[in-house]
Amino acid sequence: MRYRVAVITDPETATGFRLAGAEVFEAETPEGVMGALREVLREDYGLVAVNEDLFAGAQEEIRRAMRGRDLPVIVPFPAPRARLESGEEYIARLVKEHIGFYVKLR
Repeated sequence: MRYRVAVITDPETATGFRLAGAEVFEAETPEGVMGALREVLREDYGLVAVNEDLFAGAQEEIRRAMRGRDLPVIVPFPAPRARLESGEEYIARLVKEHIGFYVKLR
């Protein structure tokens, strides 16, 4: 079975993802993210990338919506206006958020 990839992001960055060929759902608020996610959950998406700024406001609702489901995998991506961390800091922060430990990368 082939799964599709979707991106949920703000209108400012949506065009860039569309130009890259991604299926894009626009949202400006965490409530908008949940509306788009409900739409995505009805289809056969395997991966959903969500703007990190919007994801942060809807994280608990997303967890509830995904309870008992394996797919789609929800992946936050840094918002364009986000304070830029180095790649190492960003990966270390993600690892700490998901496994609960700080891992020093070499």
